[in-house]
Amino acid sequence: MIQRLKDFYILDGKLLFACKDFIGYDPTISKPFVHEIPVKTGTKVITDEFQMNGCSLNVILTCSSDSAPLREFKRIEIIKDGQTIINYEKGGKGHGTNYSKGNYYLVESGNAFLVATGGAMKYFNDDIIYNDLDSGSYFFLWFKDIVIPSVEESVNKYDAIPNKEIYSRNDIQHLRQTEWWAKTIINNREIEISKSSIPNFMCSSWNHNGQEEFRKDKRMNVLVEMNFLIDGKNHLE
Repeated sequence: MIQRLKDFYILDGKLLFACKDFIGYDPTISKPFVHEIPVKTGTKVITDEFQMNGCSLNVILTCSSDSAPLREFKRIEIIKDGQTIINYEKGGKGHGTNYSKGNYYLVESGNAFLVATGGAMKYFNDDIIYNDLDSGSYFFLWFKDIVIPSVEESVNKYDAIPNKEIYSRNDIQHLRQTEWWAKTIINNREIEISKSSIPNFMCSSWNHNGQEEFRKDKRMNVLVEMNFLIDGKNHLE
C-alpha cells in the first residue's frame, strides 16, 4: 500500500512526491536547516554550505520579526553552481493574514529540487514524521530520474447540469475531470498516478455530519482525489 503523509507519500518505505510538474521517488535528503529567531524584532541571517550528490550547495536562512502582532517571515534560499534554484518565503502580514511566495521546488534536466519542513513529512493520521525528522527544520531534497506528468485542460461543463444556486455532491460528481496523470516504473512495478477534481465549483458549506453545499465558481476546484494504480487497483491507504 501507499501511505499518505501531509505533503508526500510513502512507497516501500521511501518518500514519493507527486504534483503536476513532476513525480519523484527516494530523494537524497540534506541535513536539517534551522532559522535563528530574533529575540524580539529584527532580522537574523544564517549561511551554510553542504555537499550532495557530488555538488557543493549553499543555503541562506533569513528570519524577520516585526513589532506588529504576527508580522514575521522565514525565507530559505538554495544556491547551486552559483545559481539560485530555490527562493521560498512564508510568513504573516499581521492580524492573521498569512502568505507564501517564491518557489519551493525546481525541475531541471531530469532532476527536481525541493525544500520542505519535517512537518510536511508527517504521517497523515499520526504524529510520526518520516525518519524521525525534526518537524520545524527545513530539508533540501534532490530527486533524480523524475517523471513529468501529462496535464489535461479543464473543460467547463456547466451545461451538463441544471442551472441553480446550490448543488449537492451527487449533482456534480459526474463532472469529475483528470487534472494530470503519469506512468512510472518503481521497484519493477508500473504505477499510474493521477489527480482529479471537479472544476469550476467551490464548497460554500460543510459540517461534521457530512452535509455539503457547492456553488459555481470558475476560479475553484473541489473534491480533489489522488489515485495510485498498481495492476489496476488503487493502492492509496
